[in-house]
Amino acid sequence: MEACMTPTLRAFPGVFLFLCLACVSPATAQTTFGSITGAVTDQTGSVIPGARVTVINEGNGAERRVETTNAGVFNVPNLNVGAYRVRIEAQGFRGYEQVGLALNANQVISVDAQLTVAPQTSETVQVVGSAPVIDTETATLAYVKTSRDLLQLPLVARSTGDFGIYGFTYMNPGVSKVAGQSNPAVNGMRILDTAPSMDGIAVMAYLDGIGGGPVQPSLEGIEQVNIELAGTQAEFARAANFTVVSKSGGNDLHGGVFYDYDGNKLNARNFFSATVPFRVFHNFATSVGGPIRKNKTFYFVDYEGAREAATAVIAANTPLAPWRAGDFSFGVPKAIVDPAVSQNAQTFFFPLPNFGPAGLQSGNWRGQRPGQTGYTHFDHVDGRMDHNLTNKDLIFGRFSYRRLPVLGQDNNLPPAGHYDEIRGTRSAVLSWTHSFSPTLINEFRTGMTRMRDFTSPGLIGRDILQQIGLQGIGIGTPIHAQPVFNITGITSTGQSDSNNLNLNTNFEWTDNLSVSRGSHFLKFGFDAIRDQLSKLGFPDDVYGTYNFTGSYTGFGYADFLLGIPQTTSQTVPTPQSYLRGTLWSFYAQDQYKLSRKLTLNSGLRWELQGPYFDKFGDIYTFSRQNGSIVVPSAARINPFYPKNIPIVTASQAGIPGTLVNFDKNNFYPRFGFAYKPFANDRTVIRGGYGIYGNMIYGSLAKTMVGGPFAGSQSFTNSLTDGVPLFSFPNPFLSTGATSTQNVLGVNPNLKTPYSQQFNLTVERQVGQIGIRVPSAIPFTTSRRIFPLYNVITWYDNGGSQQYNALQISASKTYGKNLLFNTGWTWAKDLTDTQNNGSSFAGPTIQNAYDRRSERGDNVLTRPHRVYVNAIYNLPAGRDQRFLDHANRIIDTILGGWSMSWVSELMTGQYYTPTYSGFDPSNTNNFGPSTSFVARPDRIGSGELSSGQSIYSFFDASAFKVPGCPDTTPLCANPANIGRFGNSGVNVLRGPKAINFDFSAMKYFRINERMRVQFRTVMTNVFNHANFSNPAANISSPGTVGQITSTFQEQIGEASRQVHFGLRVEF
Repeated sequence: MEACMTPTLRAFPGVFLFLCLACVSPATAQTTFGSITGAVTDQTGSVIPGARVTVINEGNGAERRVETTNAGVFNVPNLNVGAYRVRIEAQGFRGYEQVGLALNANQVISVDAQLTVAPQTSETVQVVGSAPVIDTETATLAYVKTSRDLLQLPLVARSTGDFGIYGFTYMNPGVSKVAGQSNPAVNGMRILDTAPSMDGIAVMAYLDGIGGGPVQPSLEGIEQVNIELAGTQAEFARAANFTVVSKSGGNDLHGGVFYDYDGNKLNARNFFSATVPFRVFHNFATSVGGPIRKNKTFYFVDYEGAREAATAVIAANTPLAPWRAGDFSFGVPKAIVDPAVSQNAQTFFFPLPNFGPAGLQSGNWRGQRPGQTGYTHFDHVDGRMDHNLTNKDLIFGRFSYRRLPVLGQDNNLPPAGHYDEIRGTRSAVLSWTHSFSPTLINEFRTGMTRMRDFTSPGLIGRDILQQIGLQGIGIGTPIHAQPVFNITGITSTGQSDSNNLNLNTNFEWTDNLSVSRGSHFLKFGFDAIRDQLSKLGFPDDVYGTYNFTGSYTGFGYADFLLGIPQTTSQTVPTPQSYLRGTLWSFYAQDQYKLSRKLTLNSGLRWELQGPYFDKFGDIYTFSRQNGSIVVPSAARINPFYPKNIPIVTASQAGIPGTLVNFDKNNFYPRFGFAYKPFANDRTVIRGGYGIYGNMIYGSLAKTMVGGPFAGSQSFTNSLTDGVPLFSFPNPFLSTGATSTQNVLGVNPNLKTPYSQQFNLTVERQVGQIGIRVPSAIPFTTSRRIFPLYNVITWYDNGGSQQYNALQISASKTYGKNLLFNTGWTWAKDLTDTQNNGSSFAGPTIQNAYDRRSERGDNVLTRPHRVYVNAIYNLPAGRDQRFLDHANRIIDTILGGWSMSWVSELMTGQYYTPTYSGFDPSNTNNFGPSTSFVARPDRIGSGELSSGQSIYSFFDASAFKVPGCPDTTPLCANPANIGRFGNSGVNVLRGPKAINFDFSAMKYFRINERMRVQFRTVMTNVFNHANFSNPAANISSPGTVGQITSTFQEQIGEASRQVHFGLRVEF
């Protein structure tokens, strides 16, 4: 009998409608450069070939000269961000000059000029105006945040954490924050499908899927952030891209000094905290840029530092005092089964008092205690130099360094005191642009990013084992790790991490060749990324993991007091892993200006995402053909790995040493058009279609380490006549007993998943279809065809996802005093492969034979989200509408005031009720054999029509353990009914979220070139509590339905924080 094969599912096209009320600055490709294009005609509309076009960077004086083609069009690619002037001249015509063009990163500006006949060709018509506010050349949906936005909007982007600059990306439609991750997810996709970069070089750790992290540029050194969400051309690898452009020097000396302070005196307490935790945060920065040689060589350097001391509050579900003595007469609304006459085991005490109202009968057992003070500081340096080598050669280079040492608080249980962590980053990029001719331009770019993260926790697990008397662990060397106790309904014990050192290094090489031929603007290029991760350390469960789920008494803590775990496991320290991989991509694209009204974009991208390998061959997979473990080489097999498990080499199994074959069929076409029906830049109809590959192989490689190279043991308990197979103080079977193994298998012919997108504007339709999305399938049945294994997890294609949304956004600038942006997203995101944004495959599915039952709303996508942000300068004082000619005293008092705000409103996040402790399905997927939780039977709606509170957020009685009567949802002995629960995935929705941030600024002008800014920033001004989802495990009646924490909303804080800042600009 063949175990559960993954069915191949068809993904049906979804529709994503976007109504563009007023578009924002557009972008086209993942490079820091922009382009200026256009057409030159005479008064009759006839094209003028051979017209001379000069593009001048007004900041550094750099010039680029081209001529219009026989079709009368021109294209000037590879231009740095900045202000430009375009001058057009032709024999027998008046000259044409347009000034004040602000070119953004990855933007295409169209400058169409109509020349008039003049007797004297020296005459010039000058046009003053900014670039078009809508993209008239491509189908890309993109947004730009300038340095003004970064410095004036009330976002706490200056922090010692990992989010920093990427907080600005949430102020756009379709962008979601992923808990615990530094870069966001877009339009329901995983974070692996977004591509953060800085100066055109990727800053994503492909093995972790983490973008940003310690690779955080200083706000002082950022020119702008370009955010592309859909419709990107073949030059792009991913469907969503976040490009940070560093500041460069110019002919004028410019810079600034900054200081920010945040203390706890004016901060508000968290809803669930009794006091405001102690916090002192000092942030300071300086920057300066200017010329080394005018119009030739320029520099920009910045430094930013921070010093922080903060205390967190530890909040945890702890057992009631009577429970510790074995008295379960209060707070446990079901009978406790006595599997045998026994006495209490040694208890594991936690601090009081408890949490909740006095009359709460469902379980008043949540405790708080202050944590220790943690200390964090970082130092960050950026340096950039630009050099106009010749009229044909432009080069620039940047180097960034950041060091972030942390003496942190481990807020888990038991209180572990401090842990040490040191994170550091080095990033560098070098770019060379060479013009072979006005119509043939090449850019070569290379860069490196290196991230280092060392963690050393505070407790040594061997000492803990001796204190609580556990035996048989077998780890004599002191290691900074803790045993992990998982008790259903009680906060788990353990540390945040064990001793680990991660070294992640990316090397990247990119080349782009731009060619102009007639009305065609062609571009060809390649990109290669070498990704390396060296991981040195110990597994988190080196001292064992012990799971108590109530399998024997009906209540997890009662099982714990009896010392009868459901399952136990332990992993022997693994050898260091040295994962390596190379990503290759090639592309060709054409921008064809068919007429002044219509531009066509087409392209093709080919990618080779090579499977990763370990430097010493320490990866493995499982063979479904013969039940063996497959490794590249058997030379480094752990001698303690069970000898009865067959192991073969990759060559014996007929697969490559990477254990996964290369998928060479990754061709991704891109098509788009831009049509100007009225032959001007005020109205445009744009549309496009593209296929985008998904990143999976780096994260997949991380799951393939361990196995026979680590040596692990897993034991499942059982009762025979009331006597457990094993119990405390000996949580593992006796010496000589054979444990079962948890293993992982990957389809050796795994295909690269991809998504499809459609877009159309002014009325925009964008569809995102997940095709061949990888999923994790439990390869375990009650009738075991591979009895040597406990749980076999198999990765294969077959998942699907459909994201549909209506997105409406508007951007408006009123003169120089008001910048206003707002957006609304109404989304429906259905998938049978759930994810939290960070996982490449999602959680293990319940039933591989019934993928339809796995289909539900994506936990990552909220149905509704509205955001508003604005910057407003009061129109009073010098150079303003009112008091323009006021004296210096009046201007100092009443002039120079600005304010900004950011607000956000979201509906709740979906969640799924679960149960644990039993396996009525009799499939061995849950309960005694694994630590997985399962979905219950749904016998009611689960929604509360009234009386919803943080103590009872949903109707838990609407769900029952399968096999229990409807009248007793949590019966002690469920019947083996041979099926799974009938509840769907994500059938309930959590609390909504509201946030409002505000800042006020006062500017004092010192002279024409210098001014001082005083600033106050308040995040979560009204201290609105945005609650997390409630506890949803119905097997924990003391906590189910209760909300015990808040979360940091996408662009705000969990509680109000007040910052004060001083800034000097020149």
